[in-house]
Amino acid sequence: MPERPVLVARLAVESDTDRVIELRAESERWLAERGIQQWTAKWDEVGREKIRRNIANRETWVFEDGGEVIATVTLNTRPDLDFWHPDTDGPALYLYKLLVARHRAGEGLGADIVNWSVNQAARHGFPWLRLDVWRTNEGLQRYYRELGFEHVRTVVVDGRDSGACFQREAVPTKVDNITEAGTQADA
Repeated sequence: MPERPVLVARLAVESDTDRVIELRAESERWLAERGIQQWTAKWDEVGREKIRRNIANRETWVFEDGGEVIATVTLNTRPDLDFWHPDTDGPALYLYKLLVARHRAGEGLGADIVNWSVNQAARHGFPWLRLDVWRTNEGLQRYYRELGFEHVRTVVVDGRDSGACFQREAVPTKVDNITEAGTQADA
């Protein structure tokens, strides 16, 4: 197996906006070409504005290899209230918009970023990393189960395609190929 690249994680800045939007559009095309019902035909300027807002709020991270942004994830403490209930579910860090450049698919970078995100949750004192995925995307649901997430419930909300809710305990995990800008990689 080839040596895994060391990625540099940093908070996205305004100048990263076009690249993050490009990663999203690339993923949409890839999904549509495979007939996977997710993120297709519903994303417009409102979605782009959400990305801009997440970046402005310092919630979006980008991952670079040799200065090239090859992946992104958004982490925040705001649950989608259609699916999660903070009063009964308790606190968590929420993962949104995990995207890896298609030319880097198959390298395990998504799993690395998920593990890094679990570490972020643990570092900030959250007991869980949570996410929701489309109810019909069984492949993605299987992927997250393979990464240690447990299915909590599936919620059906009129007009929403997501609703398969997953969480993973925020226990520190060794991730030796991602370093945060300005820090040393884990030994």
